[in-house]
Amino acid sequence: MKKQLLSLLFLVIVGNAFADEVTFDFSQGVPSSWTTSQTPAGVETADPARGTQFTANATLTLTGVSNVTKVVVTCSSNVAGKNTLALSVGGSTWGTETLSKESNVEKTFTGSAASGNLIINITRSEKSVWIKKVVVTGTVEGGSTGGGGDEDDSDELNPDYTYGEPTQLTVSGATCSNVAYSFVQNNIRVSATAGAKTETYFGCNAGGAITFTATKAIKAIVINGYVKKDFYAEVDNGDITFVDASEDYVEANPVVLIKDIDSKSVTIACEKQLRCYGVDVYFEANPDIEIDNAYTGGGGEEGEYSYEWEPTTKTTLNINFDSVEYEDYTTDLGYAYTAIFFANDDFEMEVGAYAESVDGTILAPGTYQITDTYAAGTVQASPGGDEYYDYPTYISTGFEQDADTGDWYYTTSYYVVSGTLTVDNSKMVLQGKTYNGSIVTATFAFDPAGIEEVSGSNVSGFKTRKFLQNGRVVIIKSGKTFNAIGQEIK
Repeated sequence: MKKQLLSLLFLVIVGNAFADEVTFDFSQGVPSSWTTSQTPAGVETADPARGTQFTANATLTLTGVSNVTKVVVTCSSNVAGKNTLALSVGGSTWGTETLSKESNVEKTFTGSAASGNLIINITRSEKSVWIKKVVVTGTVEGGSTGGGGDEDDSDELNPDYTYGEPTQLTVSGATCSNVAYSFVQNNIRVSATAGAKTETYFGCNAGGAITFTATKAIKAIVINGYVKKDFYAEVDNGDITFVDASEDYVEANPVVLIKDIDSKSVTIACEKQLRCYGVDVYFEANPDIEIDNAYTGGGGEEGEYSYEWEPTTKTTLNINFDSVEYEDYTTDLGYAYTAIFFANDDFEMEVGAYAESVDGTILAPGTYQITDTYAAGTVQASPGGDEYYDYPTYISTGFEQDADTGDWYYTTSYYVVSGTLTVDNSKMVLQGKTYNGSIVTATFAFDPAGIEEVSGSNVSGFKTRKFLQNGRVVIIKSGKTFNAIGQEIK
């Protein structure tokens, strides 16, 4: 009898594992069991929290489904009548939905029981399409309900682990392509915002980032691998060099070298694809290794930017702005970003919002947190400035005009590092705290006749802009995008 009960319990477990209704959560990224033809532009976690964002046509594929009769997709669009979702199962088309301008709506596709590959085709003409959730009625072997990651993502790091010198990393876990993933090997977590793992390499896609995390401060990382033509990268900790790939792709050992990290984690932000065949992680000292004819990428924030232009005396700034201009860079960058410029006679303020612009209120009504996460639906906290630029979000004052050239300059900056930007149908209000502790309340009231009277989406002064993308300097000039050393980003 006991044996029979165990068998019944086993059947219950198996029945639950292959439930009739399987939910895939896209709110944190593309689940590992799905593949995508197009790297997502980002993930929106702030209200309305629309999930994974696509700013180009994309095909999402889930393999190995059977007896599927219904699929419900929770999705959003920023424009009406321009973007569509089409769904097929096992080669049988179940229909196409034209999306309205709405958030987190359910689109239901049904058909006769079908098996094979489940495919969602996103056709994007303007602005963005988001996918938040997909619910499949049928059998999904190996189905995952999680977003972004793989079977090793839940592994914990052991704080008492003893690392070798160096500690070596190779390919680990299940293969994947064009998804966010992570795995743990030799007590080091490797995670990528979007990339691939094959039988021979792991890496990150162009425009993505890969992070190495340990429980002890890392000193250096040496990567044996491959980089695409025009590769460029920056790191949040340490000093990075990499091979010159200006003429063609390069395969080398090492292809990337990072020294003096002195942190438990390091993130490499890559303009072009990086493949890692093997990685040596050093904890005790920098290795005696150099890359000949190497490029030097961007280092961590410390020393890169400064808050020295902000007064150290705390003050309270209550500012009413009377004009605003903005520029939506979503098409240029491939992810949602809007630069907003406020002005009055005494102050100017630049806000960098990781969101697309909308008619009437510049940003969709809601509350946007000011953070340094670069996440969709947030406002960029200022990392400070350099001798040429200040970086959003900041306030400038103390204007002076050069007697010889007639150019205007400002002498004082306030760097907003926390707070919120609240938007409703009548006004925008920024409430924040600056690096040295000053308190800011900045308000702009929309003109009753409409925002078009005081702003433009192609303001002449915005033809050349320099700002941050995931911590990296990006320059947009004459419709083209460049990195900090002048390489065009395509």
